[in-house]
Amino acid sequence: MKAKVFADTSAMTRDEWLKYRTMGIGGSDVSVIAGINPYRSVFQLWLEKTGQTELCENGNECTHFGTVLEPIVKQEFTERTGIAVAEPKYIYQHPDYPFMFANLDGVVNVDGEDCIFEAKTASAYKQNEWNTGVPPEYMLQIQHYMAVTGLKKTYIAALIGGNHFVYKTVERDDEIILDIIEMERRFWEENVLGGEEPVPDGSAKALSVI
Repeated sequence: MKAKVFADTSAMTRDEWLKYRTMGIGGSDVSVIAGINPYRSVFQLWLEKTGQTELCENGNECTHFGTVLEPIVKQEFTERTGIAVAEPKYIYQHPDYPFMFANLDGVVNVDGEDCIFEAKTASAYKQNEWNTGVPPEYMLQIQHYMAVTGLKKTYIAALIGGNHFVYKTVERDDEIILDIIEMERRFWEENVLGGEEPVPDGSAKALSVI
């Protein structure tokens, strides 16, 4: 893994972890910057990163149970594949783009190769998206993680509708990663550091914080 260790999370409080999240761009922020996140707007993200409003934790029931069920998704993946999931207790940082952070759900070693592991839960309404691939917001997230770590493969597992389990393997895509880096660089340098207000996208989430 080529990433730097930015912080040790093993003894980190929730407040400390939230503070660290404002210091860079994490995997779950990428879909927000891209404008495809259904729960947050880039304007809201900008307010959070610049300290103008408290950090949004996406505190709804979906994200709550996603956290609660994450160990079960990991356990099910191991039972079905025989692949153990290690849980790194670090926030990683890209060696060349220090605003890019990664807080991984897990790391797996398959045939001598370290790979990222990501656990998800989804409603039954998302079934079709998982049938045809990986939902785009999660694809951006895991490509971001591969950019930060330098790893070439991700295993992403999901519990859908509480009773359907799937897992998929996603290869690193350097073309997507280049686009992600440029998108994040502009947001960080122009909007966060430069103070340039991003244009609200007209979503309910954007309008609610204006």
